[in-house]
Amino acid sequence: MSAPSTYSWFAFGIGGQMKNSLMFIGYPSSNGTGLTLSPRLSTGHSQPQYTNSKDVQVRSSSITNGTYELMGVCYNCSTWSLGTMDTTSSSQPFIFALGPTGQTISSDSTSQNIAYHTLYNSFSMDMTQAAFTGSNTPALNSGGNSGSSNSGSSSGGSKGASENVYNRVHGIFMAIAFVILFPLGVLVLRLGHSVIGHGIVQATAYCFVIVGLGTGIYLSPRFGYGAYNTPHQIIGLVVFSLLAVQALGGLIHHLLFRRGHKTIIGKVHMVLGICLLILGIVNVPLGLNMSGDSNYNTAYIIVVAILGAIFLALRFWAQWRNRKMTKREGSEKGVLRRGSSSDEAATI
Repeated sequence: MSAPSTYSWFAFGIGGQMKNSLMFIGYPSSNGTGLTLSPRLSTGHSQPQYTNSKDVQVRSSSITNGTYELMGVCYNCSTWSLGTMDTTSSSQPFIFALGPTGQTISSDSTSQNIAYHTLYNSFSMDMTQAAFTGSNTPALNSGGNSGSSNSGSSSGGSKGASENVYNRVHGIFMAIAFVILFPLGVLVLRLGHSVIGHGIVQATAYCFVIVGLGTGIYLSPRFGYGAYNTPHQIIGLVVFSLLAVQALGGLIHHLLFRRGHKTIIGKVHMVLGICLLILGIVNVPLGLNMSGDSNYNTAYIIVVAILGAIFLALRFWAQWRNRKMTKREGSEKGVLRRGSSSDEAATI
């Protein structure tokens, strides 16, 4: 294995996609001059997990002249629990990936956490030509063309760049919708008593969720998650469906209230909104874990805790202010004008 040392890690896997692939991931060891080789199994588009079922040995490794070079041997890698490698195939599929730049790994642990790849691609190899006999170790071609093989052909340019963009758009848009916009819409209603403003902010958040859903659907089959059976995907689809119900319920409640009808729809709208908000916030870390970006979970939790504290403080203050205003206006006018924005905000 050979790759530019500007990347935090480098890897190749047996198979045509991440799902069910046996991977070999290399990254700098703790001494700063050698490399750690980690055999891992991948069940989909999530961080591959170390397996001790494979007899893998490092023959040589170095980090010199801006290049990783690693030579290793695996003695029982033609079959594994999720698949097999055809050693007689003239076109055996493989994949490779490179970690992000600007990050540093220094670890002897074979289960070291790694960040989401910056670049990945696939290639095929003629296994009938990828063989040697005798005691001499085959030479490693260090020509600097990472991801290529003298015995195979690459399937094209960097496919990882576009998927990386979609992945970031998916996560950022969903986080903004559930951590910022949806709570902001509640505050617009509670603090400003603006039903129209509430609807505009929530509709904007829903558009963000639609973009997030679209990018998620685009990414899933490319990373082995086309079955939509992971907790993150299930929660995401349920939340998206119920958001449509939530929006319809809010509109119906508003129209009926303006006509002087008070129904249970307003209470259901409020309770369902709280549940969907919590589910959406919780689902973001599940997505980070799927994409191999679990290292962002701590920062995300801190941001959510800070914004959550601010939201709750403003929410309780608004409730206290509304009760105070209601008592004062009730003593002056006897009762709030029926159908006012303040009255509707107090019920939603």
